[in-house]
Amino acid sequence: MRWFLHKGVPPVERLLLIESGPRADAQQLVPILRESVCGDAPIDLFTCQPHRLAGLGRGSRAWRTYHATSHSERWKMLMGLRRERHSVAAILCGNSPLLGIWKIVLAAFLPAKVLLVEEASTLVWLERGSCLRAARLGISRIGVSKPEFVRRLAHAAFLPFGLCILLPFATKVHLRRLIRSTSMTHRTDGNP
Repeated sequence: MRWFLHKGVPPVERLLLIESGPRADAQQLVPILRESVCGDAPIDLFTCQPHRLAGLGRGSRAWRTYHATSHSERWKMLMGLRRERHSVAAILCGNSPLLGIWKIVLAAFLPAKVLLVEEASTLVWLERGSCLRAARLGISRIGVSKPEFVRRLAHAAFLPFGLCILLPFATKVHLRRLIRSTSMTHRTDGNP
């Protein structure tokens, strides 16, 4: 996630479009990206769909998630994307759970300025000045309302503490049961 602290947009030689939603949304997005972000630069595509997107430009490449089925293949794909050195990664934030983990990993791992794109073609640069707006977009696209999101976040934060308390208690209860059951079997063997 390069360029997070800078407000400027780097010169765009190649753009990576992370398509995670309906194909129609991505197809409508290509002209908007050409007009406002990348001009005639090639647009590479990261997708889970088999067909090629129209209008990506000469020399564009496509990475498909179904080609990476094992952990090592996914890691290899991620490192290959990182070596491409895209200056901008545009993430289509549709109302779809497709590529959810991939979007987060790619946004954090790629050395590119991240552009979040809503279905309505609202462009939000992921940078220091627009973190709150980007967070609202991310939360709304996950499909979680604000109170529910806070509750889920609190559950995730307190889970380790709860486990530290409950696991020793459960261990103690099950050990007592095991000791009682073994002592009962010894008594029934005829040994008083």
